[in-house]
Amino acid sequence: MSEEFFTDHESWTARAALAVLVDDALEDYEISKALRAEELRAADARTALLGDEALLAKIRMIQDRAEAAGPTRRPRIVEAPEVAWLVFAVLLGVGYLALFRAAWPSLPVFLRIFTTAGLLCVLVLSAWLVIRRAPVLLAGSEPGKFGEARFGVEMLRLGDRWDFALREVVLPELRAYLTAHRKCCYGTKLAFDDQQGLYDEEDLLIVPTASAKRLRRIIERADTGAVALGGQRGVGKTTAIQSMRRGLIHGSEAPAPLVVVASAPANYDARDFVLHLHALLCKAVLDLVSEEVGEPTRSRRAAVRTGLRGLANVVISVAIGWGAGGWLWGGSLLAFPGELWQLLTRDWRTPLLLWTSQPTDRRIALIIVGLLALWLVADALTVAGRWLARAYGRGRHAELRELLAESREPLDRIRFLQTHTSGWSGKLTLPAGGDLGRTRSTQRAEQQLTHPEVVASFREFARRSAATMRDTGVTDRLVVAIDELDKIGEQEKAHQLVNDVKGIFGVPGCLFFVAVSDDAVVSFEKRGLAVRDAFDSAFSELVRLEPFTMDESRLWIAKRLPGIQEQFSCLCHCLSGGLPRDLRRTTIDMVDVTTERYQPALSVVAGILVRTELAAKSGAFTGQARGLEHSDALAELWSKLLRIPESGNAVELAALAAELNQGATQDITDEVNRLRWHSSAFVLFSATLLEVFTEALTEARLTDDLHQLAVARRHLALDPHLAWLTLVDFRKARDLALPGTD
Repeated sequence: MSEEFFTDHESWTARAALAVLVDDALEDYEISKALRAEELRAADARTALLGDEALLAKIRMIQDRAEAAGPTRRPRIVEAPEVAWLVFAVLLGVGYLALFRAAWPSLPVFLRIFTTAGLLCVLVLSAWLVIRRAPVLLAGSEPGKFGEARFGVEMLRLGDRWDFALREVVLPELRAYLTAHRKCCYGTKLAFDDQQGLYDEEDLLIVPTASAKRLRRIIERADTGAVALGGQRGVGKTTAIQSMRRGLIHGSEAPAPLVVVASAPANYDARDFVLHLHALLCKAVLDLVSEEVGEPTRSRRAAVRTGLRGLANVVISVAIGWGAGGWLWGGSLLAFPGELWQLLTRDWRTPLLLWTSQPTDRRIALIIVGLLALWLVADALTVAGRWLARAYGRGRHAELRELLAESREPLDRIRFLQTHTSGWSGKLTLPAGGDLGRTRSTQRAEQQLTHPEVVASFREFARRSAATMRDTGVTDRLVVAIDELDKIGEQEKAHQLVNDVKGIFGVPGCLFFVAVSDDAVVSFEKRGLAVRDAFDSAFSELVRLEPFTMDESRLWIAKRLPGIQEQFSCLCHCLSGGLPRDLRRTTIDMVDVTTERYQPALSVVAGILVRTELAAKSGAFTGQARGLEHSDALAELWSKLLRIPESGNAVELAALAAELNQGATQDITDEVNRLRWHSSAFVLFSATLLEVFTEALTEARLTDDLHQLAVARRHLALDPHLAWLTLVDFRKARDLALPGTD
């Protein structure tokens, strides 16, 4: 056969696999619900995905990897519930039929009719169970969504990567299709269908930003090294780290990594911080490995207690059965066991006649004894099963059990000084009344480890844990995330902390993420120049988290407030500057407005949110002014700052912004001048928001240039002069009056 045939065959299998994967994805409940909510047709989504050549290329790459790995299909594990149902169905039918045949000759007419009807019901039930459960076991594949077996997976050249292709390739593309074709609502009356996830992050609520995609690629490909997470405060570094811990940023075919999160202390000791990391890693390994191995082996004392408890249950059950049965049997207690045994051995072939030939008291006795016997047999089988499972687990998880022991040992000695004393003494009494004595003791105290020893101990444990869990298939790698390093006020302390702990970086199978400040980002980006500092030498890669774009903010809000109007989403984006933390706060404040007003207008909502910001910032400006040295310029500025809360509309705020900006210079070392720029730029920003977000903001005027207001909001914290210039340019483009002009 020609090479063209094989190429066409590979393309055909890729398209066939993609078609089946898309069909499976469209059956997902969340996807179906989203399609109905957006009023989209499943057939249109299917056609769009099948025509995506990039998606088809991803499927072919997965097929090539599956073939390169060879026939590594995992052995089929027969599920215990399926086998149990089949055994129950067979025993139910066969047992009832045997009893029916044995008791038929001696049954009266009415019982024959009743038992015949029961036989038909039992046979139908048994056949239904066999027909429903047997195909799943015979097919050699997992059951589908509705219980049916799924065939033909091997023919599509995906092998064990079927679930990965569905979960990490097709479903994200389908969600992207839903995002691109989502139904946008426009209007100037605030209304939404429901609110969800305003305080929590869920997988379906995460906005797929470029930074999140890059983090996912790093986790997929890198198994060692240190990565710096940069960006200004509130951009979402902590959220990204928590998403790693919850497994939301993970797209590899391997098991999700074990993530350990630690917060960098403001006042730290390097040795203590590494010990803290070591303890957190030990606890995380203990939790994960204990869950994988199962319940840890009990102590000998606990095993003795369990055995005595089981023996007591047996004795109590036998005593209850003997006493109650003997009393109901009508004979003596001593004769009851013998009579019961003779009756059972004589009539065990015809249990129905055994039951019908006995008086009522003896029937009750038989029920009590039978139930107790069944309970004892079930208890014995349960204990035997546990012992067999434990014995099997010891051999199967030998390496993991060794790792458990190695994880417990550091926890016992970290931050504790262990002291052990041993000795002997003796005394010899002499005949004359004297005595001789000698005492000898030895005291051993474990000395505290030095910082290099602590680092070496952490590296060895991390390397051993990563290798063991990777070899046993528990997890692919370890991830240690150090958060809040950017909150250390002095940059020198942050540099010193990185210098002190970077010795733990570079452990094979262990990836480190560290949240750093903007200054660290700048210093890292200067690499290659004649500048080299702690951050440049410690980190192998930098991921800068950027604020949301306007589309990302609108999508973030739309996921949490379905049916909300786009004008209000843009208002929250501009007020927050696109910073995820501030966007959440602003959205919550906007939702709170609806608790007191029914469908408030855009201008009303904007006025409430802006005036709340003005009140808070006015207090901050006056507080900053109190700390400055008194001067004529400060006194003049002070009187203007006190007018900020009194300004009620956009025109008054724009005029006040011009007054605050009078006399401003480029001298950033002058504290009064810096306060003048901050206050005037923020007041002008507030006035611009009130002028733009009114009922006149129709869909046609909802353009991308509104994002400049969010950019100006971010500049307020870094460079208020640049924020002022950005606002002036925006007002020119929107034909708004410039500050200081009539």
